[in-house]
Amino acid sequence: MLYSFEELLLSVSLAAYVAVCVVVGVVRWGHKCAPYDKHLEYYYPGWRTLALSALSNISLLPAVFLPGETDALLQIRMMLILSSPFLCSALIFSYFGRVLKVSWWRKPIYILSGTYSTMSAIALVCTLMPGTQMQGEFLHWYFIAGGTLAVVYLVGLFLALRMIIKPLSRFSEESFSNPDDFPEQYAKSLIYLPFLHLVMSWSTTFNGNIIAISFGLFMLSVLTVIILLGALSPHRAVEVERLETELTAEKEDAPIEEESLSLERKEEILRLIRHRVEEEQAYLDSHLTLGKLSQDCGCNRTYVSGVLNESLGGFFNYVNRCRLHHAEAYKQENPKADVDELALVSGFNSRQSYYNARKRL
Repeated sequence: MLYSFEELLLSVSLAAYVAVCVVVGVVRWGHKCAPYDKHLEYYYPGWRTLALSALSNISLLPAVFLPGETDALLQIRMMLILSSPFLCSALIFSYFGRVLKVSWWRKPIYILSGTYSTMSAIALVCTLMPGTQMQGEFLHWYFIAGGTLAVVYLVGLFLALRMIIKPLSRFSEESFSNPDDFPEQYAKSLIYLPFLHLVMSWSTTFNGNIIAISFGLFMLSVLTVIILLGALSPHRAVEVERLETELTAEKEDAPIEEESLSLERKEEILRLIRHRVEEEQAYLDSHLTLGKLSQDCGCNRTYVSGVLNESLGGFFNYVNRCRLHHAEAYKQENPKADVDELALVSGFNSRQSYYNARKRL
């Protein structure tokens, strides 16, 4: 079969885009390297969703060999319109849903994945049987369904972004017992990249020009590599220098007004803190934050922070002292336990967090 220049360009660009998605999906599924291989869900949250989302673009493969068919071109445009908000939403929901321990993150994933899989299957059938599918009443309702889903996926993307913007806006003032708990820099990048991906994919596919679509596919391949390979890197690690800087800023940003609390009130808050952290062992929650502790104690966050700084050496120091004592006791009872086990059973996110706490305390 002889292709025109435009058809050949479209075929090559689409093949490159599909290849990028498949390679990243395969690499993500088989990617294991020490020390991250033992704790994949911590260092690479939602890696299964990421891999399957990337591999779903295989449904576009038949169109690579049929670039001259009108049905194939319509399928490419439809799936690119849907795949951009779907891929970005699925990545954010699965990754940060696990990071933030949001209980509802799986529900939008199921809705997005189920509808996208249905549309992909229809696109695949229509591409393999060109000439008779995309016309008449079917074409009308197919594009109504696709347009509706595009709006739903866009709403899903906004909800996903909102999920990470809130903790990101609190990061500088929030006190994390494990400061590497929230991947700040990666979260910032994921606020802007999905919009760039969305604008690029929608502007090229709505255009309908084959050369414009081909050029857009090449650009999307590059951007997809940046977004997906970014999720292949562990973003949940903290250097001692950064930890020191954050802890210093935390103490400076959370002063307590002596006149605002009576001695009796301070003692009451201190009792509530000790009961929650020590007796109920809240320190074993690796995602414990000052905000969560304040909520559990039923006290104002500023007051809890002030009492901790005044009486217990600050939130981070206090919680991690409890964790280190727990680790020492566990080691005496289990002499063969290695550092990874000690860290995880004591409330630390990782060996690195354990070492950081020991170095400081």
